[in-house]
Amino acid sequence: MISHSLWSRRFASDPNAVGQAITLDGRDYTVIGVTGEGFRFDFPGPRLDIFLPRVFELNELQAAQIQMGAGYLNYVARLRPGVSIGRAQAEMDALAAQYRAQRPGSPDANSSIAVHVGNLRDETVSGVRAAILILFGAVSVVLLIACANVASLLLSRALGRQKEIAVRTALGATRSGLIRQLLTESLLLSLVGGACGTLLASWGTRAVAALAAASLPHAREIHTDGYVLGFTLLVSVVCGVFFGLVPALQVSRPDLVGTLRSEGRGSTAGPRRNAVRNLLVVSQVALSLLLVIGAGLLIRNFLQLRNLRLGFDPGHLLTLNIALPTARYSRSQDVDFFAELCRRVRPLPGVRAAAVTSSLPLNTLHQSPALPEDYPVVPPGQRPLFNIEGVTPGYLDTIRASLLRGRDFTDHDGAKDPPVIIVNEILARTYWPNQNPIGKHILVGRQVNAAEVVGVVADIRNRGLSADANPEILFPFAQLSWPFMNLVVRTQSDPHTVVQAVRAQVASLDRDQPVTAVQSMDEVLADGASQPRFTTYLLGALAATAFLLALVGIYGVIAYSVAERTQEMGIRMALGANRADILRLVLRQGLLLALMGIGIGLAAALALTGYLASLLYRVSVTDPATSAAALLFAAIAVLASYIPARRATQVDPAVTLR
Repeated sequence: MISHSLWSRRFASDPNAVGQAITLDGRDYTVIGVTGEGFRFDFPGPRLDIFLPRVFELNELQAAQIQMGAGYLNYVARLRPGVSIGRAQAEMDALAAQYRAQRPGSPDANSSIAVHVGNLRDETVSGVRAAILILFGAVSVVLLIACANVASLLLSRALGRQKEIAVRTALGATRSGLIRQLLTESLLLSLVGGACGTLLASWGTRAVAALAAASLPHAREIHTDGYVLGFTLLVSVVCGVFFGLVPALQVSRPDLVGTLRSEGRGSTAGPRRNAVRNLLVVSQVALSLLLVIGAGLLIRNFLQLRNLRLGFDPGHLLTLNIALPTARYSRSQDVDFFAELCRRVRPLPGVRAAAVTSSLPLNTLHQSPALPEDYPVVPPGQRPLFNIEGVTPGYLDTIRASLLRGRDFTDHDGAKDPPVIIVNEILARTYWPNQNPIGKHILVGRQVNAAEVVGVVADIRNRGLSADANPEILFPFAQLSWPFMNLVVRTQSDPHTVVQAVRAQVASLDRDQPVTAVQSMDEVLADGASQPRFTTYLLGALAATAFLLALVGIYGVIAYSVAERTQEMGIRMALGANRADILRLVLRQGLLLALMGIGIGLAAALALTGYLASLLYRVSVTDPATSAAALLFAAIAVLASYIPARRATQVDPAVTLR
């Protein structure tokens, strides 16, 4: 069966494609069906185009790899109604025990080997679940800050209408009627804001989907639909009612005598009303600080990943994947093909060096249990698990990795020669501390003869950007070959300038052999950093939005408070207070609110940012650089309070008293 995408690309959506023959791995297959357009199955890997029955006699593993303990199969099953994952796991455990009892001498009958049962949906999104939950929490925090801001503005607006509300009450308006009127206004504003947000979301989701294409499963399918509209309507109504209710309750019981006698030129609000406004500001600062600290940690983490020591030089390095069909190539033919390909590519114009590896740095594919010399002899299932790679001579020079001790592989390390290996620094340091690893031996997998260590290479990251290197063993390709390998080419300039010349050399060896996954190593690194980059960018944008909202909130409350206390300021100045006293009075109010919010925000950050630990690499959740955001908030609070404070110092006492 072929995918709808392949059917469209290669067969022009021709209905007669069904029944046609295509060649895969040197064998003819008949197309019997086309999957639906919306069908996606990203669990084994992205963009699967061809599905075919693969029996064990035709699998990609050769006898040598099976002896090394390699395995690669995943099973997919649909549970019967009412059957839980736990029950399925129990049944698989029972079947595994039965298998071990029936085949006690089989290599895979070890008690440490088990079948893990999981939910396919959870397995597909397991790598991004933490990031998505963090972003969802950040969006919720921004929404709360915005709502607190609106509530503060509505409260200030309602307090400015005290005389109007007092007149309405004196003319017979009921409290419930006043609350309904204020809630209606609040709800109308919220619905208009929700409608504007929906229009922005229709554009914004496309931008987010494009940014997250390499980070999130099915990111291209993100779009606004009826569920989004319903959710937006619900949030708008709830926020409009809830955050409009506070100011409505505050002003719906006016002091008729005091309010009607007042000329409305400013007075000091009651402590309860001030407390509500102050609480809103404190909550905005606390939530904003929490977001800014979280974003700061992720930004520091992203910069840390970009500046990591990789163990090799990714610049001017081209990578290509070549998978030889097992039906036409034996193990010795695999070795001869790739050796000849390297010999033909190295003299090409613009090429400095070329080699072949079974896995690229950062993306190790193969692992095997191994028994280092001087390590206690234990069954294979209890031995440490090492990364294993097959490379051709010159690979370390091609990627510019540092050989710390010993020698590199040569053409004399052939299939019939004694087995030799190169180990990485962490393996040598872990299993032979303070010893010379050259000449030591490691028994890999189920091999009969242990391989001799002939070299030690500096650690190359082999588990992605955000993880330290695993112990790794390099074999000469002639002694450990795979039919699917990666050609790495060191170029003098842009790696893509030699792609056509390299393709031509592959075609000269086998005109039916495709070349796939053509990328520069810089592009491979960019793909590896796509998820932390996406999370950092989005959380950074949300933190900046929250920061601006908090700034507006502090300024709005202080400005309204100053306007409300104009008469008080005039009296103070008439009684002898100078402008510096008034300035300190107002600044103290803004700074006090900010400090209270900062204290709460720091406590919340210490409690909650521990959840970010799974996304951070060598960045502490108490990182001092990001905690400095508290000082930034204090400075911003002073700045936001200074403008209305300066306005307060310009009050004319004579005009105010009149």
